[in-house]
Amino acid sequence: MDMALLRLKVDIKVDTPLFVLGGGSAVVGLDAFYKEGRLYLVDITSPKLMATATAGAGLEELIKLASSNPAEYAYRSFPSPQVQDKTEVKIGVVPPASTIKGLLRTAYLWLALTQNHKLANDFLDTVANALNRGVHPKAVGSAGEALVFRRELEGGRRWDIFNSVVVREKGAKAEFCVYKVDVYKRTSVMATFYAVGLAPGSELEYEVVVRSRPREDGRSDAVLTEQDLKNALRLFSEELAAFERARGLYAPQCDAVRLGFGAGRRWKTVLSLIEKMRPYLFKRLEGYMSHRLGRIWDDITVKMAEGKPVGWACYEWK
Repeated sequence: MDMALLRLKVDIKVDTPLFVLGGGSAVVGLDAFYKEGRLYLVDITSPKLMATATAGAGLEELIKLASSNPAEYAYRSFPSPQVQDKTEVKIGVVPPASTIKGLLRTAYLWLALTQNHKLANDFLDTVANALNRGVHPKAVGSAGEALVFRRELEGGRRWDIFNSVVVREKGAKAEFCVYKVDVYKRTSVMATFYAVGLAPGSELEYEVVVRSRPREDGRSDAVLTEQDLKNALRLFSEELAAFERARGLYAPQCDAVRLGFGAGRRWKTVLSLIEKMRPYLFKRLEGYMSHRLGRIWDDITVKMAEGKPVGWACYEWK
């Protein structure tokens, strides 16, 4: 059986603080304590802390004991600016493999639509039809994506070509820090929060495996090529980095993508392509999403940490 596997590696180097907020949260003065440039996470019910406290100690005594020497009782700590008591701090994690697979899928969708004018028009027609039918916001692009990713198999079965793609986390040199994140609306700060994110310079490695599709005769068909994935990510990266620069925002001088919380709607969709090909549909879509979500759905708000938009990372295929 000819079950060919394509194996690639993609290295990602964090350029601006990057947040994938999958680690819960902590409250300073309750289960997190700031001291001398570090934020310490403490489990108030940990056996070590309970053993040190007096018998029958209440929450107030446990908190006082933990705050007196947080390094002694912490299960994790991060470099941090000073954070006031009662402040919630969201905890970030290394981007899971699913984040990278989602990025590759969106990039391939962009590539496929730019290469095939009829397919692009059919995709846009399905988006317009979804708006006419009043579908759930998450389903607006589903029928159009099916035109690109779904294949009809023998016996009428349907198959998504990205089922052939597997992404695995292979290693990370990750440094996490606490950051003050400002939410800008144009030039004004509308909100501020604190979060633990990956620091610039952190390095992540992923393996991308693409399986061929087996045939009934025992052989297999290549579904996606190495060049498909590389071209897709390059084109997507170039187009959206140019969009960010055009609106006066920072973008690194490398093959770059934005990942995680705060990356913005354009890095998770083909919205920019819709705007380019059918501006009137883009406006309709913005109005529809704003109405259904109960908030303004636009590009005006930008999340910044250390003076730059969050989530930028440089990538390199290996």
